[in-house]
Formats: sequence, C-alpha cells, structure tokens
Amino acid sequence: MSPSPSAWTRVRGHSHSSDSEAGGAAPPKASLTARALATGILALQSLGAIYGDIGTSPLYVYTSIFPSSIPTERQTLGAASCIFWGFTIIVLAKYGVIVLLLGPNNGEGGQVALYAKLARTLHVGPRGVTLPGELEPDDKLLLTNTATHDSQISRVRHRVSGWFHETALPKVLMGLCFFGCSLVFSDGLLTPTTSVLSAIGGIAVAAPSLTDAVLPISCGVLIALFMAQQFGSGKLSTVFAPIVLLWLLAISVVGIINITKHPAIFRALSPSFAIEFLRDQGNVDILGGVMLSMTGVEAMFADVGHFGRLPVQLSLSCVVYPALMLAYLGQGAYIILDPASISNAFFLSIPGGINTPQYWFIFVLATLATVIASQALILGVFSILRQLIHIDCFPAFRVRHTSHHVFGQVYIPVVNYMLMIGVVLTTVGFQNSANVTAAYGLGISLDFFVTTTLVTLVLVYVYEVPWYLYMPFFLVFAALDMCFIVAGVRKVPDGAWFPLTVAIAFTCFITFWRWARSLKVDNEYDSRVRVGTVFDGLDKTVERNAETLVLGRSSTSRLFKDPDIEPATYPLNEIVYAPPSHRMAEDSVARSRTDGIQAQRSVEPLPLRLRSDPHIQLTRLAQVVALVHTNVAQTLHSPNTVPRILAHLLNVFPGLPEHVILLGNRVTDKPFVADDSRVDVHAMRNMPGFYRCVVRFGFMDSVHINHSHVREILGRIDAKAVKSVCHVIESERVYARRRAYDGNWRRILRVAGEYVRTFGIEQVFSPLDRVFEQKYVAEVDADDKSFEVRRLYVGSVVRL
Repeated sequence: MSPSPSAWTRVRGHSHSSDSEAGGAAPPKASLTARALATGILALQSLGAIYGDIGTSPLYVYTSIFPSSIPTERQTLGAASCIFWGFTIIVLAKYGVIVLLLGPNNGEGGQVALYAKLARTLHVGPRGVTLPGELEPDDKLLLTNTATHDSQISRVRHRVSGWFHETALPKVLMGLCFFGCSLVFSDGLLTPTTSVLSAIGGIAVAAPSLTDAVLPISCGVLIALFMAQQFGSGKLSTVFAPIVLLWLLAISVVGIINITKHPAIFRALSPSFAIEFLRDQGNVDILGGVMLSMTGVEAMFADVGHFGRLPVQLSLSCVVYPALMLAYLGQGAYIILDPASISNAFFLSIPGGINTPQYWFIFVLATLATVIASQALILGVFSILRQLIHIDCFPAFRVRHTSHHVFGQVYIPVVNYMLMIGVVLTTVGFQNSANVTAAYGLGISLDFFVTTTLVTLVLVYVYEVPWYLYMPFFLVFAALDMCFIVAGVRKVPDGAWFPLTVAIAFTCFITFWRWARSLKVDNEYDSRVRVGTVFDGLDKTVERNAETLVLGRSSTSRLFKDPDIEPATYPLNEIVYAPPSHRMAEDSVARSRTDGIQAQRSVEPLPLRLRSDPHIQLTRLAQVVALVHTNVAQTLHSPNTVPRILAHLLNVFPGLPEHVILLGNRVTDKPFVADDSRVDVHAMRNMPGFYRCVVRFGFMDSVHINHSHVREILGRIDAKAVKSVCHVIESERVYARRRAYDGNWRRILRVAGEYVRTFGIEQVFSPLDRVFEQKYVAEVDADDKSFEVRRLYVGSVVRL
C-alpha cells in the first residue's frame, strides 16, 4: 500500500515555485534574496497575528499555578522548570517542528487540513466535494470528455479496503475534525476574554478606585478589535507586528534584569526540578496552570495559511521562544526574592515598582499586546470556517479574501460579528480574569490530544512511516496531553464546563449540518435525469448525422465508466486523439470545441420530442437563449444528463429556446482570471442547440454572472439577433420524509426520533440552506437594450 505521488508533492506552503525549481537550474541570486526578504517580512507580520496570545501568557501563568499559596524557592524552581520544558516539548518540538512540517495541507493548517489530507489519501471525503489539495481535472478537457470527475481522481487517490477503513475510519476522522474545530471555536470565546481582562486589570493594581471600570473598558476594547477585522489580517498584522515585537523585547529586558538579581534561577533548566515538583504535588492539577503558558499554539497551526510554514517557524524559534523563556525565568527569580508578589507577579516584577514611567509603559504595551492576542484566535476561526465551508461542512457564509497574494488571508463578516457578540457576553458573564483562567485550559488540552491523534494517523496513512517511529510520537505526546486533560477536567466545577459545553454544541451543529448536506447531495446525484429519459429520438439523430458530426474526446474516456450514467452511443467516424503534451492537449481541445460547435451548426437541427405518452413535439423559440444555472459538478462531470430543473421546466412549458446553455461557476485559486480565459463553452453531443458552459472566477473577483459574461457566452456560440435571455434558477424547498410506524414497544422512541429529524431538517437546515444558497446572477447594464433579460425561478420540493 503506497500513496500516490500527488499525496506527497502537493503538500506545500504558499511558495509554489519551490516545486518547479527542484531538480532544475539554480535560481538567480537576486531571486533568492527577494524570497528571503519576503519570508522575513512574513515572519515579522506573523508576530502581530499569531503570537499575541502565547506572547501575553506571562501576565497570568505564575498566578494561576499558585492561586492561593505563597511558594517556596523549591516550588518556584519546579514551576519554572515545568514551564520551560512543557513549552519546549509541546510548543517548539511538537507544533513548531513536527505539526508544522507534516500537518499543513495545500498551505492551510488546523484540524480540517489534517482531515483533508487523510480523506484525500484514503478516498473517504464527502461526496461531491473536491478536497483542498486534490488535483482537479481541466475544465476544457471535461467539457469535451465523457469521463467523469470521480472516475478520474480515483486514479490519484489511495484507497484501502475493509470494514474499518470503509465504514468506521471515515466517521472517526470526521468526528475528530469537527470536535477539534469546535474546541478552537470555544477557545476563540475565552482567549480574548482572558487576555483583555488580564491586561486591563493592571489598572486596578495602580489605581484600585478604577476596579469597577475594568469590565466596561474591556468590552469596549474587544468591540473595537472586532470592528477592525474588516481591514484584513495583512493590514492588521502590519500594524500589530511592531507592537508585539516591542512587547517581546520589553518583557525580555525585564526578565534579564530580574535574572541578574538571582542567577540561580537557571537551575530550573534541569528537568529534575520539574519531576520533583510534580511528585511533591501528588497529582497533575498543577499542570492546569502550566498549560496556560502554551495557550495560542493551536492558533499558530490554524493560522499557518495566512503566512506560510517557514515564516511561522522562523518567528517562533528566533524571537518568541527566547523572549518568553527569559520572561518566565525572570519572573521566577523575582518570586524567589519576593514570594508575596505571587498575587500579581508580572506587574510587580517590573523594575522600579508601580506608578513609575516604566510601569505605565509596560502596562500600555501589555494592553495593546493582549488586544492583539485575541487576533490569533479570531484569524484561526476564520481559517477553519473557510476550510469547513470548502468541504461543505458548514453553512456557506460569504468569505471575503483580503489579499491578492496570500489565498489564506480571509475575513468572514457574519462570523466576525457573531464571535464579537459571543466574546462580549462571555466577558460580562465571567466578570474578571481569575474566573476566566479557572475555565481556561481544558479545551486547549483536548485540542492538543485531537491534533496528536490526527498527526499520528497522517504518519500512518499518508507518509506510511514504520510503527517504531509513529508509536513513540503518539505515546509521548498523548501521555502529556492526557495529563493536561486530567488537570483540566478537575476544573470543570470551577468553570471548565463552559468550553466543553460550547465545543459539544458546535460539534453537534457541524455534524448535523454535514448529515443534512449529505442527504441533499445524495438526492441531487440520485435525481440526475438522463438525456434519454427526457428526449426521444436522439439515437436517430446520431444515425442521420453520423457522416457530418465530428466530436472530440480524450483517449482516457475509454478507460472509465460512470455506473450512474447511461452508456452513450457514438458515431462511427468518431475522432479519438491522445495529446502528447499539455500544450498540444489545449490546442486539440480548442479545435474539438470549435469543430463540435461548427459541426452542430452545419447539421439541420432535428426537432426534439419529450419522451412521454404520447410524445410531445418541442417547438424551438427563435432568438431566445436560456441560461440554466446548475451545479458545476453536474455540468462538467455528468455529460449524458441534464439538470432536474430543466426536466421540470419542460414538463410545464413544452417549448424549447433556440439555445439552452447549462451554466456552472468555478472559483479558482488565482486572485483574478483573465477575460480571455474566463468562459469555456462546448456543444453537447447529439443535442442541437444545447451547450455546456463554465465561467471561471478568481478568489478576489465578484462571483456573479454579469452582462459582459452573457455577451461573451453568446459570442462563443455565435448567437445572433438574440431578443431575450432568460436566467433559469432553481428555488428549492427542503422537507423531511414522513414515515409511518406500526405499533410496537419501540414506536414511541421511533416517533420521537422522527420528530427530532423532521424538526432539524425543516426548521433548522432548510431555512439556513435557503439563506446561504448562492445566487450568482448580477444586474445587467441598464444602458444596453440589445436584448431583454429575465429571471425565471423554478420551484422544486426536495424530501430528505
């Protein structure tokens, strides 16, 4: 069992040019210099977007480890040793090296990236979804081929058999993915609350009379932060990065000053102090406070798509790690000299004491840095939700890309405001940072374990490393993760129930949405209408036109058969060609597309008849064009079918426009698409006046079919003197199937389950699905009166 080459070669960051340069001529020195400079700039920007959370942990870690006791020198050395080794092993080694090296998929991070990597390799992804990093067939080839998408990608996917791999493993992978994402969402509510309350709480240290103002100021700061997200992570990180860099330098200087007062703190670098400290405690509860020094590392992995792997690793190892270690060791040295300062170790350890210029300078930096700390989790939520939307596991909120150069920099307006409301309510509910830190940690430790499990599965199935390599990884890190989980579980009565409850609620919602979407996708596939079941006389058309109709088809068409599509009948003089190169393939496709359209125009169109009893003769409506908006997957990958919407329309109105264009949209991974390569049209085989069309958009483009696109399509099919263009759009209403049960002892449970199912589909899924249903038809140019534009919404009922 060996993975396909694409499973290895397509795992990369944003530097796509590295693959093409490998094995070729060495790039010029100027190019290397430019790339090094770009990497350095991204590394600096990552400070402002990723490390605010983990960089502000010194504000509250020691206070959380010793919440109600004054530590001895031995205990302080043990706590400092636990922080140093925990941070080094979990943050630097596990995440900074292993997870960032093996985890990203197509440049993206987080649990969705790990799931997509596994699902793509094992061929267990959601039906009808192109997974991130999966090789997509060329639209031009698909427009001229009869091979289907599923059959083509089956060659580059690695499939394993057996009950576990086919039934249990897909559910386990998806469940771990959903739960891990939900843990990040719950962390996204607590991290801004914890960070901002801790920073603003510094006011009460210097001016106790302002204690009551901490909560309203914190809420105001949080609202301002969320309102600024619309400017994009690139601009925000450019503004925030110097602040975080100055903050890290400041706490490093404070740490060095305190270390010089008690250099013996370096004894904490020996792991024996950590082991002795944990042994003396008699339990792992103390690890709940130690783990707070690592909060934000899961956001570092989720946000890797915003900047790339190498910049994130450089900023972590060269700036963040040494600065934080100096800060923690310096605080430990100060606590040893003044154990009573444990109540607010960070602010009291600032040289010179409170109400000094340096105190207020650090306080302002702490406030700004903690505001920025929230940025890491906000961007992590955006990244994960965008990936969930891509794999059809979350409602299709509008995603706005904020950078032309980095695909992963996104902003989701609705999610941003929903998250803002949730964070403000959480802040008001917990009141102060002490209450929040009691709830903090369990969700992060569970996320650590989910990531460890998924990375282990990636090692097993994607990279196929020997057992003696992946087993030590899992045993070591899973054991550490379980210690943190146990410590967090013991805090459930004190507030840790909150992130757990939020995570479970999010997991249930995402699971329900994916289940309902899978029912709808299955319904779409099962309801595909074969051409032969709609129109009568197509075989006679083929026989009469066999001498004049020329069709192009890739040589791979004979290798694949789609069991869901009726076998096709081909003319005797069919031309089959096998392009020797990609360039020749494009030329051949262009010729076949032109030949197919010209050949169809040269044949006298035979009247089509609906296959009914009796047969209904379809009249052609002259100078009328119908643009039937349909799923691009069905438009491209089901060449012998027509959308269900068209069959419904013909049953009601037995008239056929002169030109019927089955239209689909595709968003590419490029920021913009050139006008000359935006539209591809090809005549459908055996069906005069029918065409399949794909309109491509860049991720920075407005995804709407406007007047210029329509004019381009009409020009491609040489439609002259068009009087009317009608956009045909399907408007679906989703209902649950009603089932009847006979009376027995299980009837009550079945009826209750059926009621819950019906309520979920009709009252939750159906309204949301209609709200987020994409409508890609834009307004036309009012000054152009060359043809009339209409919209026709065809209603349909879908029962799941």
